[in-house]
Amino acid sequence: MTMSDTEHQEERAFASACARGEAEALAEFETRFVPQLRKALLQRGMDGATADEALQLLRVKLFVPSGERPPRIADYSGQGSLLAWLRVAALRTALNMMRERKLSFDLDDARLEEAAAPLDEADRRYIKDRYRKDFTEAFQEALTALEPRGRTLLRLHLVEGVGTAQIARAYRVDRSTVKRWLAQTRETLREEVRVRLAARIGVDTPALGSLLLELQSQLDLSIRSAMRDPTSS
Repeated sequence: MTMSDTEHQEERAFASACARGEAEALAEFETRFVPQLRKALLQRGMDGATADEALQLLRVKLFVPSGERPPRIADYSGQGSLLAWLRVAALRTALNMMRERKLSFDLDDARLEEAAAPLDEADRRYIKDRYRKDFTEAFQEALTALEPRGRTLLRLHLVEGVGTAQIARAYRVDRSTVKRWLAQTRETLREEVRVRLAARIGVDTPALGSLLLELQSQLDLSIRSAMRDPTSS
């Protein structure tokens, strides 16, 4: 269900009131959003103390100006729900804090991965809409950067529907070799997209993991779509 224009306006107005430091709006933030944000962090494997500290850091980032920069809640543009926007901001703040204190907290990689578990459907939808242009451009750049044989194999197999046995005969190799080439090309493409996305949106954002999960689940479909586009050679 999409938000109405009225709801967009109301949430933007509420965010602006918070940015101005209006006491009533800040009190409403505490009762309306903080419990849901805390629950979201706990569901991703963080303990209560870590979640509370992350939320305190989030309050500072959201409501306190930094030099000439206004409070960050002023960045909310009304695209998607405010709750989804705040959940992304809370998770990003928590993950950054946990990574910075990894040694002192003795937090292992498995725990970090648990904390960075896939976002729920509302958050994933918000992130996809917010970073759609970055994702599309990073994917197209990565596809273009593949070495010629890899691009040819993907086009033959995924776009033109040529089987691995036929490709093997054309290249005078066995079928297992073609399968290995295809797997390596897919993995190279995934890694190139990861690197390019990280450079665009930041390595510590939960958006990166969400977008990469989307790529993982729909990689072949994305390749077919991009390679059918006449602008991709």
